[in-house]
Amino acid sequence: MENEPRLLPREKILRDTFTPAETALFILILIAANVSFWLADPRSLWLHGFFIIAASLVFVLLKTHERTHPFFVTFLWPKFWLCTAPVWLVLFQFSAGALRDPIHETTFDGVSMLQFAQPTHSWLPVSAAAGSNLLPLLGFLGIFLISVGLFLIPKSQAFFDKLFPSLCLSASLPAVFGYLQAGLDLEKPLLTRGTTALDFFAFFPYDGHWAAFAAIWCCASIALALLTTRYDKSAPFLQSTGPWYLAAGILFGASSVMVEARWPAVFLQLTFALMLLLFSAHFFRDNRDPQRKLIAWTSGVAAVAATALALFRVLEAPSGADAPFRRNLQNAAAEMFADSPVFGWGFDSFSHLLPYYGSDLLMNRPFERAGMDVLQLLAELGLFGLVSGLTLLLVLIGRYIRGRHNIALTNHLLLGLFGILILAFFDSPFMSPAVFLSFLILLFAGLRWADVTRNRADEIDSPKPQLVSPENERRVPFYPKTTKEKLR
Repeated sequence: MENEPRLLPREKILRDTFTPAETALFILILIAANVSFWLADPRSLWLHGFFIIAASLVFVLLKTHERTHPFFVTFLWPKFWLCTAPVWLVLFQFSAGALRDPIHETTFDGVSMLQFAQPTHSWLPVSAAAGSNLLPLLGFLGIFLISVGLFLIPKSQAFFDKLFPSLCLSASLPAVFGYLQAGLDLEKPLLTRGTTALDFFAFFPYDGHWAAFAAIWCCASIALALLTTRYDKSAPFLQSTGPWYLAAGILFGASSVMVEARWPAVFLQLTFALMLLLFSAHFFRDNRDPQRKLIAWTSGVAAVAATALALFRVLEAPSGADAPFRRNLQNAAAEMFADSPVFGWGFDSFSHLLPYYGSDLLMNRPFERAGMDVLQLLAELGLFGLVSGLTLLLVLIGRYIRGRHNIALTNHLLLGLFGILILAFFDSPFMSPAVFLSFLILLFAGLRWADVTRNRADEIDSPKPQLVSPENERRVPFYPKTTKEKLR
């Protein structure tokens, strides 16, 4: 850190020792990450229930942080409410729309049927089948509340020095398991119900979700490998922990050859190639490492190979079997958005309304997603829900840019997350709780890393150290204003 040489040993210990809130947050994030990585079924009710219970602990963590933090935390609760504003807006939107459910049960010739009634006012909130969609909604909102703690609680780099290696290890273990599953030629992923399809990897029923997950952690792993080379007293790369992070990045990137989903595989390969190019460029500029040329040329050749594989996947003929279904699903989502553009039809309502908007080609086939997250969110949450989330993202990124933090680790993490946002225009990565949690963890952790590595620990969450106690806490009168004395 920039101010580290001026700190006394006692000050360093105070800064780097975990507070009770940091310890609890560290444990909560690790448990949540491992649960989502190993129970990666998007429709798991147990998984959503876990996130709801875990999210209820966030308020306890924040109150503990406020009580036990050794420094001033002036902005804790204002930052929390601002960062979680999309959560409360979406929850309010869903609750208000539950009063206007467009799907009603009716009876025709003694047979009970579901009837779809077009709402009279399309500009008011609507929530189709709100009762069955409440648990998934609360689960995804719980993921957001858990992750936002990483932007509020950690007070020093020491927290992330312990968290990042643990998360990379947790993400790498499912990758190893996925390679074993591919070697054993299993018919469905373990610990999930499966989808009767063979396009799965590890515990992800759809390998497109795995590709998005692998792209996120490929960026994180290689970024951490680069971080080990920037320490002042860092050892030669091959004698440090850097090769372990690089091996994890290669493990994620190489899994793209087993991904059947076309565009997710392309994005994973391009992400892998870009990170390898950055890795190669770093060692071409580094004159300290004795093996710099070997490392630079090897990673450069591997980047070219990954780029070539991505180009082959782009140029290959797409499978024509699912193309008509995908097109009809996207057309149905677009029509849903056109009929309710402001608030949409409610979270997770696409599958319930598809029989009324979908083509006859989709009859009797259960489709839960439109195949494109952007259209899906527009159809379900409308412009209100989508803009509220994007506004927070832009505000946080704008705050980082205005702070003129040219932080390499944060830049590399944001680069991988930006790729996932682009992938949302081609596939549905955010349908997976594991991908959604990984995205938010690295987003908030990367932005907090920029704060704690460029500011003093006692000035991160307060505009300046409070040197004078508040008036209601003083026993001796104190007049802080300037006096105007006149000569008499």
